Amino acid sequence: MTNLIQHFKKNFFKYHSDFQKKYQFNDKINFNQINFDIPNNLSHGHISTNALFIYLKSSTIEKTEIIKFFTEKLQSSSNVEKVEIAGQGFINIFFKKSYLISELININKMGDNIGKSNIGKNKKINIEFISANPTGPLHLAHSRGAIFGDVLSNILEKVGYEVTREYYINDAGVQIEKLGDSLYVRYCQLINQNEIDINEMNYPGDYLINIAKLILQNDKKKWLNVNTSKRKKYFENFAIKHILKIIKKDCKNMGIKFDLFVSEKKIIKEGIINSVFKKLKKDSLLYEGVLDKPKSINDPDWEPRKQLLFKSTKFGDDSDRPFLKSNNDWTYFANDSAYHYYKIKRKYNKIINIWGADHIGYIKRMKSIVKVMSDDKIDFLIKICQLVNLKKDNKPIKMSKRSGNYISIDEIIKEVGSDVLRFFMLYRKNDTQIDFDLSKVLEKTKDNPIFYIQYAFARSNSVLNNANKIFKKINYKNIYNLENHIQYISDYEWKIINKILIWPNIIENAASNYEPHKIIYYLEDLSSMFHIFWNKGNENKDLRFIDENNYDKTLSRLYWINSFQLILKSAFDIIGIKPIKKM
Repeated sequence: MTNLIQHFKKNFFKYHSDFQKKYQFNDKINFNQINFDIPNNLSHGHISTNALFIYLKSSTIEKTEIIKFFTEKLQSSSNVEKVEIAGQGFINIFFKKSYLISELININKMGDNIGKSNIGKNKKINIEFISANPTGPLHLAHSRGAIFGDVLSNILEKVGYEVTREYYINDAGVQIEKLGDSLYVRYCQLINQNEIDINEMNYPGDYLINIAKLILQNDKKKWLNVNTSKRKKYFENFAIKHILKIIKKDCKNMGIKFDLFVSEKKIIKEGIINSVFKKLKKDSLLYEGVLDKPKSINDPDWEPRKQLLFKSTKFGDDSDRPFLKSNNDWTYFANDSAYHYYKIKRKYNKIINIWGADHIGYIKRMKSIVKVMSDDKIDFLIKICQLVNLKKDNKPIKMSKRSGNYISIDEIIKEVGSDVLRFFMLYRKNDTQIDFDLSKVLEKTKDNPIFYIQYAFARSNSVLNNANKIFKKINYKNIYNLENHIQYISDYEWKIINKILIWPNIIENAASNYEPHKIIYYLEDLSSMFHIFWNKGNENKDLRFIDENNYDKTLSRLYWINSFQLILKSAFDIIGIKPIKKM
């Protein structure tokens, strides 16, 4: 299956070389300004480009000569029906129907390989996502970054990148100490049967009660008489171990897998921070100073006294950043710098971090440290996922006291299922807030996009099943006869076929821009077109999918319907949801 855009881009650059030779054209053309697009309106062609406009702007050669040259070159392709010049410099390219059908044939032959390409050329990408503190189960806010990171990984793998999915475990520091203390309070509560004020606990969720029960079951009252230091360490480690089990279960229930879990404790133990410190010191990027108190961010690293500071303003940050505290403890930023250096040392071609909106203020400092530690040789990208507003019947849902002031992933999945959750966490661009309404996402109407898309798949499945009963088992890999079938394809069906054929371009575009939502939008558009044609068949019997008295006419429709279904399966596989065969 060909990416039509990439195919014609490649051809166009060959034509440019021919143009240079013929006209001794040495002026520089900015190819980044040349766009190749799929028009929404087929009257503007199957592909449209502004290339002519760019050439006219950059050349003294006569307009008619340039138009004549590129028109002839493009029309020399055996796949092109005609070329039209539009507006101030647009070239609209129309393909032959036989070429479109040949691409449809390729879809039916490719099966699971539909949409695969090698634009990534096996380059290595590390994608770190979720990385929530192991202080409790994942909640709804985590789900967006989790699903975004997982699907982005799927997309990049589909186009030929070697992807490592990574989770950074923040298992060191003050929050872990508070977690261990909260677990101990629950342990004591179980022994003494006393009520506690959960408002005085740092982590009041019920999940700690179940973990405390395990300790009591194994050790009875042993920990009431153990010295504080030993007890604290045990409760911290026990809490982390069992909460990580909960987090991994939440990930599994969302259909998310990781290749690697990296522990902050391990990073600290291996002394990677010392390498970072030496590098910064060598480059004269550390100094002692006092920073003004941050106004907009609650920065745990800030102190109202002298600290060792990193000169991040030198790299575009708003302020220099604390690296070593006045008590000689490394700051959170320093440990995070060590972790990113650990990534850099593993020699990825690109590092991607998926963060929540509450981390926007940390972007510049992390980009600064990665730039320094990689000698500006690593491609580092941070994608921010905005907030998710939970609603029911269009009303905001109050947070769950039972779960410790949040709605857990487990609760959400039990309510709506993982497929619905995955779909709607991708339904808007990552930097736009989402309203997730528990009532609306389960509605069985065309206003609910996941229902409407799944309904299109189920309808297409029913057509193919009914056709198999009437005409016996049809082999879509070997049946297409252009002369017998192409005559039956209506104008609207050609629009659907054209939409089907741009699938490789959709995937590569989503990969190049790191935007999984583009796949959702494509699915919505394609499914809507299918439903429209279904309704046309209800109004006009000549447009019905199956005509028992005309095998060739039926087959002309079944062929693109089978392709349509294969594309939906390919997209569902990428976004991690299961097709519903019957509704």
